[in-house]
Amino acid sequence: MHKYKQLEQFLYVQKNTKVTLAFEQIEEILGFSLPKTAKTQCHWWSNTISDSRSPAIAWLRTFRRVSHVEPGKHVTFSRSLI
Repeated sequence: MHKYKQLEQFLYVQKNTKVTLAFEQIEEILGFSLPKTAKTQCHWWSNTISDSRSPAIAWLRTFRRVSHVEPGKHVTFSRSLI
């Protein structure tokens, strides 16, 4: 099980095509704090999997992509057909 499995499970059951979550909500779902770079650097939310620890696994497995990041505030996941 990967570190971001709880986020994956949360996104999997969401019915809306777009889900916007504040960083605090994501931390609550995960049960741990996001790294500082996740809150300040958009590239942390890349839609590519660089290795088995990549957080992108969580949303890509649910057929979602990060469509918008507002540093310091929130991230939006949109349903993807690919």
